Amino acid sequence: MRPVEEKWEEIKNSVIADYDISSIAVKTWIDPMEYYSETEDTVTIMLPNNKAKILDLITNKYRDIFIIAISEALNNDYEVNFIVDDVKPQENAVVQNTNSENESTNSSLIKKYTFDNFVTGNNSFAVSACLAVAETAGTDNNAYNPLYIYGGSGLGKTHLMHAIGNYLNEHNPSLKILYVTSENFTNEIVNSLRSDKKYNTDSMSVLKDKYRNVDVLLIDDIQFVIGKEATQVEFFNTFNSLYENGKSIIISSDKHPKYMETLDERYLSRFQMGLQVDVQPPNYETRKAILDQLNQKHGNKIDDDILIYITDNISSNIRELEGAYNKLIALSRISSDKITLEMAKNSLKDIINPNKTKVINFEIIMEEVSKHYNISVNDILSNKRNKEIATARQIIIYLCDKLTDDSKVNIANKMKRDHSTVNHSINKIKESIENDPIFEKNIESLIKTITSL
Repeated sequence: MRPVEEKWEEIKNSVIADYDISSIAVKTWIDPMEYYSETEDTVTIMLPNNKAKILDLITNKYRDIFIIAISEALNNDYEVNFIVDDVKPQENAVVQNTNSENESTNSSLIKKYTFDNFVTGNNSFAVSACLAVAETAGTDNNAYNPLYIYGGSGLGKTHLMHAIGNYLNEHNPSLKILYVTSENFTNEIVNSLRSDKKYNTDSMSVLKDKYRNVDVLLIDDIQFVIGKEATQVEFFNTFNSLYENGKSIIISSDKHPKYMETLDERYLSRFQMGLQVDVQPPNYETRKAILDQLNQKHGNKIDDDILIYITDNISSNIRELEGAYNKLIALSRISSDKITLEMAKNSLKDIINPNKTKVINFEIIMEEVSKHYNISVNDILSNKRNKEIATARQIIIYLCDKLTDDSKVNIANKMKRDHSTVNHSINKIKESIENDPIFEKNIESLIKTITSL
């Protein structure tokens, strides 16, 4: 007889009801929990493998709650352990990402960006980490500080940033939360410095108070701060002040801090003190789920065969996915006829052209790598040998060999290098991919970007 197993669902339901756990926390933390085993005095609860990195957080947050719930259900005291199932495949949740701005709170948060309407898909760990930060900000168990969210444009980083802030506004309204884009942060610094110099004001002191007297600071697209000396210095002084006082810092960027070439080593170490999570391009199921949710929101005005057509042909960017759908909704409002697949194809021909042959060449790869690493083409083709430029150069050679029909001799000529350098570069990148998972993900991201152009 296993009394805990028999009453497992009842126990979970009492945990949810008695402790007023939010719906997103139920979906993220409680629902995935499964009964695993029990002895006379210990109950073991199993979590899916995508919760492995946050096992300690879940244990600290829910262990005592389950001890009480089990005791009340069975009138018997049990110890509770949590384990991770390393065999069970990771489950995918569902998420929608939107772009249009909505009514903002006084902390500049867009209310419509929440955890509940973010289609998780293949980004379950990123969502779990963001929720963990939202649940622990302002407490002694301030998880993963700083949290660094990175990934390509249009994948949902900003949505997750606002979701954290909105969750805090709802569940911990006493906290002072400040969300700012790096562009606005930079403008405020520049304007304050100018004002102090021109009018002998005290604007910088006021600005410092604004940013350093908060409980949670969220800065979006931090890559635009890096390299601007005055802004960069002020940001890191603010960062240090908040961190030393136990305040939460959430940052987003287009790449892992390790690949921000102009980032000083002392700043790199600060970014890597907490947790870095990447937001991946949506897989097929996630893209379809996003469109299905959008369609449901609009009364299922678009037929499923059209949604499948969009899903098949837009793969790298959620923003483009939603843009295609919104264009069809606009068409449905001005057309008296039902939207057909042919009408959709004609309307979306500036976005989708499945018959167009994708030609990947040296120039495209050079442009994308240059943009990705924020290094000029002239520097890449120069004789400069610093590590950042040399790595970008090697990546271009590797990608040209992998993605184009160019011979190694042609690649060498275009890169203004000799044949041996090309071979060395290819082998060097292959070795880095094999030995560095972060570097491997970075190369995969570049390939996805280039092949989706």
